Amino acid sequence: MGLNLLQLIEPISRAPAIAESLGTFTSPIRLPPWLNITLALGAALASTERTLRLRYHWLLDGGGH
Repeated sequence: MGLNLLQLIEPISRAPAIAESLGTFTSPIRLPPWLNITLALGAALASTERTLRLRYHWLLDGGGH
């Protein structure tokens, strides 16, 4: 998620209104499209698997206690 967020901010920061007020942002990370798609699919599969299992895990679920 963090990798995609950095890459998403770059084109948004190039919009004229944002670029004038805040400046532009250049992402320090450049990934090929196939790797971005693979990482996004992996994250989606992992979150789906986690949701469907509905099991408690002390590390993942215990942060709010």
